[in-house]
Amino acid sequence: MVKEKKAIQTNPEFVENLGKLLLDMAKLMFASFILGGILKGQLPQYIVIAAGIIFFVLFAAAGLILLSLKKNRR
Repeated sequence: MVKEKKAIQTNPEFVENLGKLLLDMAKLMFASFILGGILKGQLPQYIVIAAGIIFFVLFAAAGLILLSLKKNRR
């Protein structure tokens, strides 16, 4: 008897919700780092803006990738 190996499948709802969470985090990073850093002026602006852009791009890209995975499964 040969047992078939089942592929581990992730929960599509979890992936979608994780994608939405990452997009929300990207929005918050934009607001807190870029807008907050410009208004407060405590750190040099180029550091705050660079960090905000980097985190925004990372979280937004990860969120969009996870959301597009759900659409490709249908």
